[in-house]
Amino acid sequence: MTPDFIAPRFIHGDGTRLHDLGAGDGCRLLVHFGCLHTLPEDRRPAYITSVTHAAAPGTRLLLYGFSRPPKAAPMHARLTVEEVRQRFSHAGWHLLSAERISAERLGMRVRRADARFELWCYQLVARG
Repeated sequence: MTPDFIAPRFIHGDGTRLHDLGAGDGCRLLVHFGCLHTLPEDRRPAYITSVTHAAAPGTRLLLYGFSRPPKAAPMHARLTVEEVRQRFSHAGWHLLSAERISAERLGMRVRRADARFELWCYQLVARG
């Protein structure tokens, strides 16, 4: 039996148009940092559709996003556990976990980032 071969590709571009960036439709692992939580409400469905079309059945998605506390700076970026669960379940994904993590744990050296932004990691799996 041949072990699985991993050939990572880093794609930088519009997350709502992964097909235009050559992502294909057979991705087995997707890692998105800072994509969904920065999109306006009306662009979020296009993002989820794009990610779903790029994913093979059983694909794991690691989605990192900020959930701002109420008194944070005036940027509108935010993402909640309930929004992730609702939006992705409608597209055929299952939320495995949602965990608040520290910027330090990811190797980010950002002063006060944890208190201001509340970074979360969502792990999802594509049903198939």
